[in-house]
Amino acid sequence: MKMKKLLALTLALTFAAATIAGCGSSSSSSTETTTEESSDDTEEAAEESSDDSASGTYTGDTVWPDGTPTVYIGYAAGGGTDTAVRPVVAAMAEYLGENINCSNMEGANSSVACDYVLGEEHNGYNLFATGTGGFSSFSVYGYSDSNWQDWISFHPYSGPAVIFASTSSGITDIEGVFDYMADHNFGIGALGNGPHTQWEAICAAAGVDSPEYSLFGSCSDVAVAVIAGDVQIGAGSLSSVIDYIQAGQVVPIAVTCADEFEFEQAGVTTPSITTLVEGTDDVPNLNETWPIMVPRDTPEEIVDALTEAFEYAIQTDEVVEFAESKGFNIIGLTGEEADQFLSYSVSGYAWTIYNAGLADGNPADAGIPTLEEYDWETLKATIE
Repeated sequence: MKMKKLLALTLALTFAAATIAGCGSSSSSSTETTTEESSDDTEEAAEESSDDSASGTYTGDTVWPDGTPTVYIGYAAGGGTDTAVRPVVAAMAEYLGENINCSNMEGANSSVACDYVLGEEHNGYNLFATGTGGFSSFSVYGYSDSNWQDWISFHPYSGPAVIFASTSSGITDIEGVFDYMADHNFGIGALGNGPHTQWEAICAAAGVDSPEYSLFGSCSDVAVAVIAGDVQIGAGSLSSVIDYIQAGQVVPIAVTCADEFEFEQAGVTTPSITTLVEGTDDVPNLNETWPIMVPRDTPEEIVDALTEAFEYAIQTDEVVEFAESKGFNIIGLTGEEADQFLSYSVSGYAWTIYNAGLADGNPADAGIPTLEEYDWETLKATIE
């Protein structure tokens, strides 16, 4: 869609800034983790964890005695959410000594999987995984009535997006991207996901019109489309695109973290968007997380077991090394801290999309406050 007018955007996501804006470098790429392999204790990846999870030994009762639970991932296999979630789920399953299935159920920015899980019995056997960007867009796009109050969430890490171009396009800088997209489509996975919302904020700061978009379903599919020549430029989660960059198949133009990112295998250091476009200092605060979620009224004993397993998982060698290879920042949010983060993310994303004129749904109609109005104590009282 072509924006006729860009509204001023204020992206003051200060609550999350300390945990989600970081970036770094990657010397190797990593394939997704889908097997349940044992792991010894590793470097501390979260400030707090229970004694049991720190020891790597689960001492509780069988969590799912009546069958195998399933995590319904709201995006396609191989995409950013899929590759981010599976290593954590595998480590959680290993810790609990039980199988946990993962099933991809894509559609409408993950709302298909969201509504499916909410519609099933809330007995702990059905879990939902998404990206905070997509989840936060439900109200403005009319995808789902679900909001953060419906869920208990576990956020392992956050990660930036990357803007990239075809190796044959001749585009090597952000000005080249702006010039090219004036007359050509820009590739994204889905409207309202993290990279799309961040790109809209970048366009607004630069004072350029929003491009026409080509949608490819997942961030990794955007990279495949750029390589195939279906589009010449696009944006996706760094975790989904990093392997293509390391292999020299696409050209990274900018990353949405606060610092530059070094792709050591490719021999390329890519600048932060904050150094390229004035007024984008707060864009890194829109970096996504990829939470694993259960309905709010899931039995307490299952939530407790999931929390313990999650705290173990984010300390394992497999997850820590995976995070480093993908440019992730391990944050390990659970409980009230996760609730506060997700509610703040919903406000930031929903109002950014709405103020940019990209969707008709007014966040206020869904009870979502602006960032200026945001008050956690008031919102906490809305949890039923």
